[in-house]
Amino acid sequence: MSRAFTWAITLALLAAASLLALSGTAVGARHAVVRSSSSPRLSVLAYHAIDELDEDPVLARYSVPPRRFAEQLDYLGKRGWSFVSLDQVLAAFDGGPCLPSRAVLLTFDDAYADLLHAVCPTLSERDIPAVAFAVAGQLGGTNVWDSRIGATSLDLLDADGLRKIAEQGIEVGAHTVNHRPLTELPADQLEGEIHAAADLLEQAGLPRPRAFSYPYGHWDPQAASAVRDAGYEIAFTVDRGIVENGTDLHALPRIAVHADDTPWRLHMKLAATSWPHPVRAALRGLDRLRGRA
Repeated sequence: MSRAFTWAITLALLAAASLLALSGTAVGARHAVVRSSSSPRLSVLAYHAIDELDEDPVLARYSVPPRRFAEQLDYLGKRGWSFVSLDQVLAAFDGGPCLPSRAVLLTFDDAYADLLHAVCPTLSERDIPAVAFAVAGQLGGTNVWDSRIGATSLDLLDADGLRKIAEQGIEVGAHTVNHRPLTELPADQLEGEIHAAADLLEQAGLPRPRAFSYPYGHWDPQAASAVRDAGYEIAFTVDRGIVENGTDLHALPRIAVHADDTPWRLHMKLAATSWPHPVRAALRGLDRLRGRA
């Protein structure tokens, strides 16, 4: 597919979304229902490494260079997106103050060491909160689950590093004990990965985690039930979507951020979550055609 053809399709879809939004279809009614409710409407961004890994055979797509990361945040801020904390999100779910329009929560899976030297300064300068999900059995270790399949070995934060990022506004959540796909585990191991992760982080001198992220995004009702039973208040998948009325607190969707997401492209990913379903489905198909699903 040529670049010109790709952009022609994209522009056609954008035009279709605009016409549907202006025509008074169900999209407008859906917004009215959400905005008249005390339930939150929220976009959640899922980052991994903030690093230059464009030559890595596994992680190239999932590592956002530090400069691009800062540009993304600034671009979104200028276009009216409001960065919120986990406290604000949980309060809104509990009937507290509504989230601001265009609310966005930043999350980081795996808790790489780059959080301390590349992410914290960038967030602190902009007063932006976030959540990082640590692999509790690998504190101070490396991403062995990726290096086994040929990825660069990256350092993970140790207990001291996690406490430091927590002091700078990044809440620490759990990403299991060993980064194993929960849907493939028997019940006893499933519960161990989930319960023990909270125990280990608490033993490391951190507050007992309130938030959980499913490794690889793999989850099912059994995994969600185990996370809920373990006392986590909220849990995140990597299913694409927006948090709105009726969303399961223990299976919240996120929008994955990739290395090739320019600030404008990331803005459009976020904006597209409120477009009509046929347009969103067409855009997902276009992503697959471009090899970016």
